[in-house]
Amino acid sequence: MQRSVFVTALLSASAVPPWLVPARGRFAYVAEAPWPLDDHPEAALTYSLRTAKPDPDDQPTRPDDAVGAPIGIRAEFLALATPAVARLRVDGVTREAFARLDRLVPPVPPGTHLVVAGGFGNEAPLYPKLDTPLKRADSLPTGTHLVALDTAVATYDPEGADFIRIEVRITSGPKHGRTGWLPALYAGLNRPGERPGSTAEKACRCRLLEFRSD
Repeated sequence: MQRSVFVTALLSASAVPPWLVPARGRFAYVAEAPWPLDDHPEAALTYSLRTAKPDPDDQPTRPDDAVGAPIGIRAEFLALATPAVARLRVDGVTREAFARLDRLVPPVPPGTHLVVAGGFGNEAPLYPKLDTPLKRADSLPTGTHLVALDTAVATYDPEGADFIRIEVRITSGPKHGRTGWLPALYAGLNRPGERPGSTAEKACRCRLLEFRSD
């Protein structure tokens, strides 16, 4: 009986929360486009699978069928067009659109326990306010524990990146108790028992806040 309870608890702890599953009817924020933005920031949305599916590093020019929606616009999952690309219904857009899963950011439920995933730099930017410019951002080391308070979209900064951010309260380390805004790209679920995939996940022993088809 005790073993059964332990196994159930272990499986529950390792299960991916529903809000990270790209299922029909779930919502996401669309991050900035991978093509050059110049002074015209926009979300990574196009009207066709053909122009949505290339790797971000392989999109040096703006696709002809780019939607032109603002960064952080809310989109609803309709289906997966491929394992890496979602078909979406987008607020204020009359036609269906497409975006890569790695360009979609989940709204993080308040109260979710997170950890900083700093990747190669072993740290992540922390913005004291949502619209603090990058040059005034602080930093947090990989592995710092956090609690999510809110998810919002920062004003576009030509020198910055990762404008969909999570308001967090720091719960470990020398900055314990402080609050600020962390780019969603630099946050993960604290999952020490889960096998990490990317370099960033290995560094923080966490699961990044990203949608996956598997």
